[in-house]
Amino acid sequence: MSIKSRATQLESLLNNFFNLKPDEFFKSGPSYNDFDGPSVEESEKNYLFIYTTLKPLLDSGQLVDLTWSAISSIQQNAQNAYNTYNQLISNRDQGAFQNFSTNLDGFANILRMYNIPYLVLGGYNLESTRALLVNELDTLQKNNIEVEQLKESVKTLITPAIAGSLSKSFTQRRNSIMFNRVIWLIIAITIGYFVIIETNEFVNHISNALSQTKPETSNIGLWPTIAIRTVVLIPLFAAFGFAFSQYRKERDFEEEYAHKAAVAASLPNYGDLAREQSVKDQIVTGATSVIFSSPSQDAKNNQNSDAVLSGIKEMIESVGKAFSKR
Repeated sequence: MSIKSRATQLESLLNNFFNLKPDEFFKSGPSYNDFDGPSVEESEKNYLFIYTTLKPLLDSGQLVDLTWSAISSIQQNAQNAYNTYNQLISNRDQGAFQNFSTNLDGFANILRMYNIPYLVLGGYNLESTRALLVNELDTLQKNNIEVEQLKESVKTLITPAIAGSLSKSFTQRRNSIMFNRVIWLIIAITIGYFVIIETNEFVNHISNALSQTKPETSNIGLWPTIAIRTVVLIPLFAAFGFAFSQYRKERDFEEEYAHKAAVAASLPNYGDLAREQSVKDQIVTGATSVIFSSPSQDAKNNQNSDAVLSGIKEMIESVGKAFSKR
């Protein structure tokens, strides 16, 4: 017989037993001699316990939630209590009451053994909820572990990602500056070529003029020629000096950005080698001062430009003095 069929039989038996209203029998105040078993008052408590425990299960239909063994045991004890109560109603003597009281106590005991009051108080739902909470708690713990692992992975990946991004940016800037450096180098070489040609022509022209001029002849016509040639040469020398200084500045920038790219790329490796946090902080601080410092050095660049221009000036003055002595 299935659990459902057993539960249906038990439900019918309990309804028949409760419909006999044993509580009214106890209220009538029967008097029996004391014996080795529950008294009238104790039997009344046992019945009230049985009624308040099983009546909610009958109303909710939760008897089918019990096991087959539990239903069979309860049905057997309920049947014994039902039969002995019918006998007590027919004959209210001492023996009939003792049989009913003993079976009623066994009925209450079997309910406690199977923890039926716990089920009535929502134990079934509590067990389901507890099982669900246990599963959710396990899932939450697993998720927390995965989150912690993900956080560690993110921490591990952030530094190389930032370093790689910075290194790539500095490399792109270096390549851009290298293109400008090559352009300024071509410009400087081109201007230098014209400077050499014009200087050579200037020297040849002055040399020819001096060789053709007689000592007794005046050099009045020579100086305007020198002045005109000098006016042409000075802008060429100035342009050459400016182009060469720009080339040197772009070259310094290229080296600076290449250095920054190398430092940014090597930063995660140094961070992994350092075990102490203070050492890591020092490495990061030092690398940051290198990476984020401006590569432009205005004072140095200005000094280099002034040095080039002053060198060109001295060279022009030396040429002028050499020709004036002639």
